[in-house]
Amino acid sequence: MASANELSPLSDGSNVIRFSVAGSPEAIDLLSEAAEQLGLAQRESGLRLEEQIGRVEEIEQRGAVLLGQLTTRFLDAGGHAEALQQIRIWEAVSLYLARLASAYVQLLRLFQTYGKGWAAAGDRLPVVIARALRTNGLRMKWMRLHYQPIAPGIWQTFSQLSAYIEDKGLMRSRVFVYDDLSTLQRELTKPLMFAMSAADSLPLEEIDVADRLISHLAGRFRFQRHPGRGCGFVLDVDRWTMPSRHRPGDEIRLGTRFFGPGDAIADLEMISAQLAAGDISTADVNLDGVTDVEMAIGVMAHLERHWSVERPERRSRRDDSSSSVAVTAGFAEIVRRVAGRDQDAAADEETMEVWGLDNESDAGIGALVPAEGRERPGVGGLVGMRSADSRSWAVGVIRRLAVHDAARRRVGIELLGRGVQAVELYDLGHGGRVATGLLLPSLAGESAGREEVSVLLPGSTFSAEVAFEMRAFGKRYVLQPLMVVEAGKDFELGRFHINDRVG
Repeated sequence: MASANELSPLSDGSNVIRFSVAGSPEAIDLLSEAAEQLGLAQRESGLRLEEQIGRVEEIEQRGAVLLGQLTTRFLDAGGHAEALQQIRIWEAVSLYLARLASAYVQLLRLFQTYGKGWAAAGDRLPVVIARALRTNGLRMKWMRLHYQPIAPGIWQTFSQLSAYIEDKGLMRSRVFVYDDLSTLQRELTKPLMFAMSAADSLPLEEIDVADRLISHLAGRFRFQRHPGRGCGFVLDVDRWTMPSRHRPGDEIRLGTRFFGPGDAIADLEMISAQLAAGDISTADVNLDGVTDVEMAIGVMAHLERHWSVERPERRSRRDDSSSSVAVTAGFAEIVRRVAGRDQDAAADEETMEVWGLDNESDAGIGALVPAEGRERPGVGGLVGMRSADSRSWAVGVIRRLAVHDAARRRVGIELLGRGVQAVELYDLGHGGRVATGLLLPSLAGESAGREEVSVLLPGSTFSAEVAFEMRAFGKRYVLQPLMVVEAGKDFELGRFHINDRVG
């Protein structure tokens, strides 16, 4: 039977185990109790350092299975479970990890200040440092899972730990963190690379996949005092600021440290190709339990893009905006409103939430939205928008979500199209009605002569084997399936070849 440490999400490779007891209220309460015990352990005095380490490990062993259960529950729900339950899980896990990280940092300080019994416990020093790094890295991941900004104190911790590791010459020290062999450099660079991966633009399950890929590739990451190939990011260990991309001409201070993917981008390209060809499985790259290979490859492409030498550029310029839009979320609700089915327009308007725009471009918008509003779409969610002076609808996908302040969240939305139209789709072979779709404006007006169109469909509707008859604008069209451009929880964006229907 596996030990608690072997089941811990803190242990590389074991964070993918699926627990059978998935996030019961008892697990939440018990993990909160473990957090309280960690707080009490930090206030105990008179114990030798080895005894204090053992006390923290004892509590952590009890918390490990609980943490695994709640992690499984949170990720499996994908943000679609009861909101209150998800918040309770997030709060319990966040408190536990904060207390655990604080406990290991305090143990390290006892080594630094020659606390009682420090010499006898000297061989445990690398383990304590590694666990302080890993636990703070997991704290960072859970902040991103709730689309929270990274707490500034984490950068102080990473900066101080980095300086201490360098000073003691321990950067390449090999250590069994839990049941896995690692080095302190790997444990330091994993959270730093996660921070530079734009995880707040990924859905929950993809954040987890990105984190697991980063763990798999961590041996390729670099951390050094001087700029070099594959080290395009910087951490200032003296200023305790968040890491950033290094730009030519930036000041290189005494405390500047360079880090980056090293050769990991080439590894990602190779892994993507091997997964696509079926030469390897997701389990071979620390993605046990991930069955959506296309999604995993998409996450790899995301990491490649954000780790590259050049920062990903916006497709179009953004301008400041002070306007607002009425918003509805979810494919079915957007279709209902666009189609105007059984709606009193004035009453319908009153039920829609209003989001204030922060900036706009041809390709997307940025908005500030109520943190506790009626509409709670996550990253990858579909939203419909309409301005007060317009009767036409725009549709977009949320690409980025972050907390702005206690009352508002900042949302980045990629526009799929403005002026969408509701259309009826029928099975061309059998004649039965299939669904109502949303025609993006490749046909709605200015470009009706094009031979391809994009249509938003309910999830699991597109089939490469099934052609549709589309009824719109008083005419009938034949849609021959080409490809799915994107798929979300409740929608698919299909691309079709279009012809006028004869007869």
